Amino acid sequence: MTAEALIESAVRLNVTNRVWIAGDTWSLSTKLHKMKGIKNIGTACNCSSPSAEKILSVDPSYNFPIYSAVYAIAHALHNALQCGSGRCNSNITLYPYTVLAELKESNFTLLNQSIQFDENIEPKFGSYSIVFWNDSGEAEVIGYYTFQPSIYYYIDENKIQWYTDGEVPTSICSQECLVGYSKKQDGMHKCCFSCVMCQSGTYINITGNPYGCMDCKDTEWSAAGSTSCNLREVEYIPFTDTGAILIMVGAWALVGFTLAVSVLFAINYNTPVVRSAGGPMCFLILVCLSLCSISVFFYFGEPTTSFCILRFSPFLLFYTVCLACFVVRSFQIVFIFKIAAKFPKLHSWWIKYHGQWLVITVAFGIQALLLLIGYTCYPPDTFKETIWYPDKIILGCDLDLKATVGPVLFLLSLCFLCFVFSYMGKDLPKNYNEAKAITFCLLLLILTWIVFATTYVLYHGKYIPILKALAILSSLYSFLVWYFLPKCYIMIFQSYKNTQEYFQGLIQNYTKTISG
Repeated sequence: MTAEALIESAVRLNVTNRVWIAGDTWSLSTKLHKMKGIKNIGTACNCSSPSAEKILSVDPSYNFPIYSAVYAIAHALHNALQCGSGRCNSNITLYPYTVLAELKESNFTLLNQSIQFDENIEPKFGSYSIVFWNDSGEAEVIGYYTFQPSIYYYIDENKIQWYTDGEVPTSICSQECLVGYSKKQDGMHKCCFSCVMCQSGTYINITGNPYGCMDCKDTEWSAAGSTSCNLREVEYIPFTDTGAILIMVGAWALVGFTLAVSVLFAINYNTPVVRSAGGPMCFLILVCLSLCSISVFFYFGEPTTSFCILRFSPFLLFYTVCLACFVVRSFQIVFIFKIAAKFPKLHSWWIKYHGQWLVITVAFGIQALLLLIGYTCYPPDTFKETIWYPDKIILGCDLDLKATVGPVLFLLSLCFLCFVFSYMGKDLPKNYNEAKAITFCLLLLILTWIVFATTYVLYHGKYIPILKALAILSSLYSFLVWYFLPKCYIMIFQSYKNTQEYFQGLIQNYTKTISG
């Protein structure tokens, strides 16, 4: 018997001042309390030799398991053999599994106890008595544990005679963990454990499961060593944000400026400055710049699917028209001064079929088609950023790169063509030198998006939409300020330069320079 070997070892090793708690498998042993030296190892001492019958008569819980087991087998056999009216079916051959199946279905009453088994054939009835070997050597019942009809535990601590003069001794393998720490079990006993702090994003519930940290929900967060989770703060840029208000005011100011420039250009429509800037094409550019500003307003407020679409599509579509106009305009300037004389048929074809409007229309159609295909195949949606900030949920737009790679590449190709043609015309007459202005605007455009891309990589937070809106607004103002305002200045303050004679003189000087 394992308990006998344990007690013998304890006596041999002179283990003292211990409380021995016995289970029902060896608490009734008639040998243990007679062992030599057992009185030195704990409070199981000076005991007489009570008989098993005497101890069993104290509480029927000792013999009830055996009693109920016999009755349960009898009921199972009775049902398996289809016994009734004093007779059983002798033609039935019994097998262990048939008796086991009937045992599983047992349901009868014995000594006011309901006898039932669960699906694993474990009893769902019974009770245990907690026994203390007192100084007189008797097994005294000091409590009990029942689990039918419900689990109930009781112990009368006043009946226990501790070796520590009444003070309850401690039985601890490991000290209790601090708040926020889970118990990592060491070995087979749960009372022996090491303490591990719960990481951020998890928490410990000692009343529920002290042996494992539980994960917080996606909408919650917790610091390391927490006992509960907190709701994350949901962040996005509202329309009332100071930065949002400033950018929206800037967008409305852009619309106002484009309207004022349009009026001034309409008043001076037949002047050389307006014609050299592109004539009717100028109004298309100004209108498209205003339409591009629509995108700015959808970077604020709680993101929705429609907001995510309108953050990009108006800018990509109408800015394509602007760049196409500048491509055509820079090409025309170079074409007139450097190519038309060498290729007269090409020049006549360009004039006859309105080549500039054809290019602009095709560019608009291609970009519209690319946007339609991209948003249809890979529609944007809202998303919740939960990685960068553990205590926050940042609402944003989840735009698939595949949806915008086509439109962005097409926009970059137009930008490249515009840069090439404008660079070719850098040495044209001053008042016809739109190429330098276009080149400068393109450089500002590239610089703006390089700054934004760098910031986007380094910063992750709710103000990313403001940075995007600011980059768009800067892209619009670069053309408005550096392409149109110098012409407005000439028309208002240097009207003498806005004459046919002045422009003809510049052209003649340029011709002489080339001829020379």
